[in-house]
Amino acid sequence: MLMAEGEPHAAGSKLLQMWEFDDAPVFASEAEPAGYEAFRRRAAAAVGDTDPLRPLRANPGRNNDLVARHAGAWVRPATCLQKLLQKAQDDRIDTFASPTEFMAFVLRSPDGARLRVYFYTANFDGIGRVGPAAEPAARDHAAGWTVLAGVHNHNFHPHDPTLNGAVGPSLPDAQFNLRFHAQTGMAEAWITNGLHTAQIPAAAFPLFEQTP
Repeated sequence: MLMAEGEPHAAGSKLLQMWEFDDAPVFASEAEPAGYEAFRRRAAAAVGDTDPLRPLRANPGRNNDLVARHAGAWVRPATCLQKLLQKAQDDRIDTFASPTEFMAFVLRSPDGARLRVYFYTANFDGIGRVGPAAEPAARDHAAGWTVLAGVHNHNFHPHDPTLNGAVGPSLPDAQFNLRFHAQTGMAEAWITNGLHTAQIPAAAFPLFEQTP
């Protein structure tokens, strides 16, 4: 743990966590972390149809439309690592009672053997400034680590269909992705709702609408 402020289950409480572990195929697989079936059941109970294309099409706009058009290549079931990150945030504040966001960066060591993850949240429905996680990731990149992905969750919002688990980047997300790729070579942006993830390649970052 690199930084913690406030009570973990309270709005506004911040956490910056770093994990480092051996890379292994399981993290890129669809394996379910212990207890994750409960999250899946809660999602089904709260929103019913969890088809990832439904919220993209229900909330048209350039970015959601672009992800929907490329869904066959980009949108897939969430990986084990993505589920672990979603579970870490859901354990802090129940996703379906008070949706909150996190930002994480996944890096690979210079020798290719280890992964390092920086995870940041402020327990708000919106991530705001991501510097607490982006800055150490950028330093690691300068030291030879590869930035594989930035990971950001777009939660299910059962009472707000306009924010209900769409895995397209917001305008600020798209702007950050392009800038951080230019700085660090970040290879992909992963936007997850905990069940499905859009894994967007850096080559597509310039296609998205960004904050003016």
